[in-house]
Amino acid sequence: MTTQETRRKVTSTFQFLLVFVPGFLLSIQFIPLAISLAARDIIGIRNAPAVGFDFGIFWAAARVELAHGAAAVFSPRWMQPLEAMVRSSSHYDSCPYPPTFLLAIRPLGYLSYPCALVLFLALGIGVYCTIALRIGRRLEQTQRQSILIAALGGMPLAIFAGQNTLFTAAAAAAALVLMDGAPICAGACLAVLLVKPQLGVLFPIALICGRRWKMLLATIFFCSVFMLSSIAILGIEAWSSFFSYLPVFRQAVLLDGRDHWFGMPTLFAAARLAGAPVAVAYAVQALAAIPAVLAVAYLWLVSARYELRAAALLVASLLVQPYLMTYDLAWLGFPAAILIRDAVAGGLTRLDRLALGAVWSMPVYELIGATSRLPFHLAPVAMILMLTAIVRRHRTSYRPTQRLSGLADERSDRLVETCG
Repeated sequence: MTTQETRRKVTSTFQFLLVFVPGFLLSIQFIPLAISLAARDIIGIRNAPAVGFDFGIFWAAARVELAHGAAAVFSPRWMQPLEAMVRSSSHYDSCPYPPTFLLAIRPLGYLSYPCALVLFLALGIGVYCTIALRIGRRLEQTQRQSILIAALGGMPLAIFAGQNTLFTAAAAAAALVLMDGAPICAGACLAVLLVKPQLGVLFPIALICGRRWKMLLATIFFCSVFMLSSIAILGIEAWSSFFSYLPVFRQAVLLDGRDHWFGMPTLFAAARLAGAPVAVAYAVQALAAIPAVLAVAYLWLVSARYELRAAALLVASLLVQPYLMTYDLAWLGFPAAILIRDAVAGGLTRLDRLALGAVWSMPVYELIGATSRLPFHLAPVAMILMLTAIVRRHRTSYRPTQRLSGLADERSDRLVETCG
């Protein structure tokens, strides 16, 4: 066998693994969906978790707001009866989201629960897959398949929970995809993160370090419009009720919520499960958060390759969070896909492959850990490994690559003309 044939065989095997490994791990995540559907609709176990169980809280909040006002959303008196109608448990769960999220889901309150759930999931899957396909645009078919499958890691968990993760992840990734070609539209995408604002905390730092002033101003403008709209439609009492509820939520989840900690893949939760007091747990979280912030600032200050800046920002946005749930790991699909995109011309190192494997396996591991109540989390370790691999790629190679924004693409040109 010639050297060229050997290289071709190795490349073919590697491309197969890039599709097979994340595809296999992705298929495992559909097992809870299948079990839930079988238990409720075939066997008839009504108290089994339903697909989209958290969406029942969102739908109830939208209904309560329409009937009783935004302040009533934080009252179990109004929320619990509606939640009990559509969820498998009669236990009351709060809706600890800002009024911006309530404004976004408000129209769903006019629909029946089944219709609202189907629409919510369909829109989430649609926008998420659209951005994943955009990342792999103009590549060969095998490479596009690798990127798409890599991006879908964690998506089934978000579907099963009926959470807003697909929307927030797609908004963050879309902002980075549009950053060069349509900074105003990118700013509008970032404003979507106001539904879960803690996830966008690093984006202003990145934009300032990257001197992306137009996008930063657009983000400030659209965030202001979003917030003022929530005040105009829901009333100022919506925000006062939300801020009054935050200490209650912090006490119940971060300080006393041991049952929640098993499903929180953060260093803070791992430290709390190990018996650390709150101050120590926050210190442990800071040990990873501070280097993550510095890594993002460094990559954006020195104008690292587009893919590396984008991937690092998405990973670090999760790593710095003390409060994060297993379904939020769907965010990691996009940095994995972007890293594979970056590897099209330069390949992957051993550290890159290790980081990708760790990130792909985390949704499955953390799902098992949450249900089995394992007293430790490996997702932060995988994120640290991924961020290290990204920084190392920048330090060892300054190869220019085609930007994700694809300015030569006709559709992007039209988008630039529309959005400025």
